[in-house]
Amino acid sequence: MNNLFIIIIFFTCIFRASLLFALPADDVIPLIDQDYYSYAHSAMKDAKKSIFCVMYSANINPKYTKRKEYQLIDDLVDAHKRGVAVTVIFEKNFAFWEKGARSRTVEKKSQKAYDLLKEKGVPVFYDSAKNITHSKILVIDSYITILGSTNWTYSALNENHEASVLIKSKSIAESFLAELNKIPKD
Repeated sequence: MNNLFIIIIFFTCIFRASLLFALPADDVIPLIDQDYYSYAHSAMKDAKKSIFCVMYSANINPKYTKRKEYQLIDDLVDAHKRGVAVTVIFEKNFAFWEKGARSRTVEKKSQKAYDLLKEKGVPVFYDSAKNITHSKILVIDSYITILGSTNWTYSALNENHEASVLIKSKSIAESFLAELNKIPKD
């Protein structure tokens, strides 16, 4: 009788845990290492209504317009030109210690990407200097959410070990959008 009680408790706990942690998603696709680019690029090319992008670092070099990081910025510009509502938020400041210095130096890392988007009329913002926005997330058409460790840099898209995920779910996308829209902008 004691074993039966333990088995019932065990299966009850597993059932409740599966309900608690189940995602209301139509699909979840792990994006390991360099998988990120092709999925993000394709999703932005297929965007119909909206793209909300929050990116910790988007480091582009105008000398290398065919690189993946530059192409992702171009995808945002192209979507904007097609009438897709695009919003981009970058981390404003990266504070680092200069070698031998006693104070921190602040550098805007995504400045070239910011300037290009601004020049093309894309709504682009920096977050508030009071916050650090470490997120790397795309929400497309209030349905596809791509998030994880991948920045839009040459290293992240070509060399690093990165872990991200693409989630197809209206409720998850809307939950993220509700929070992302609260990020203070300068």
